[in-house]
Amino acid sequence: MSEVLSRRPTGQDVSATSAGGTQELIAAEAMGQPRSEQCPAGCANHGIDRLLTLATVVTLIRTLLCVGLGMAAIAGSNGWLLGSALAAYWIGDVADGWIARRRDEETLTGAVVDICADRLCVAVVYLGFVADYSEFAVALGVYLVEFMLVDTVLSLAFLRWPVAGPNYFGRVDRLVWLLNWWPPAKLVNSAVPALLCVWLGSPGIALGVALALLAVKSACLTRVVRVLGFRGERCEAHPA
Repeated sequence: MSEVLSRRPTGQDVSATSAGGTQELIAAEAMGQPRSEQCPAGCANHGIDRLLTLATVVTLIRTLLCVGLGMAAIAGSNGWLLGSALAAYWIGDVADGWIARRRDEETLTGAVVDICADRLCVAVVYLGFVADYSEFAVALGVYLVEFMLVDTVLSLAFLRWPVAGPNYFGRVDRLVWLLNWWPPAKLVNSAVPALLCVWLGSPGIALGVALALLAVKSACLTRVVRVLGFRGERCEAHPA
């Protein structure tokens, strides 16, 4: 992060850097050097970006399975089906990430698909839960604002840096990564609200946790926007 904050490049600097990096990559590939040797795992240019990888296929399957089970659960007020939908989401979310890393298939498109798929699954599951347990409506409403709005913008911010996804945001800002994409932090953000609702049955505790998550995510998003401001990326024809 020190490199990001220590220099404020102009829009021309950013364009020149991007063009120079692309030219170097093309030249090296022309000499027979694999792209992966120049850009290690976690870099945006590590591999060729594409939609159809085994990992994204798993993402699509687990999303369709979760949505199908969730909608069936809502239609039939079936708690077991809703739990199965949540399990499909959690297991599939772990599996697609593991496959992408194992097969060295982490791509920008795959990361975006995964982020969007997570939001769809969470919305279906939690709205299904509220349909039967309306006392949790406020708590889960706050959580959905946090996860589907604030966290979505925060998660997509990685696209402004040359990293392959949010899991590598530690190369940009260690603190933001620890609070959001360190594995225990990811577990808290995705699983804890549901577990609190089911195990404790306390709307008040669930609301407190949701508000705490919203505060943390909002602070992290503010921090990331400030980092982007320090980079000084703006059009030279329209100076601020």
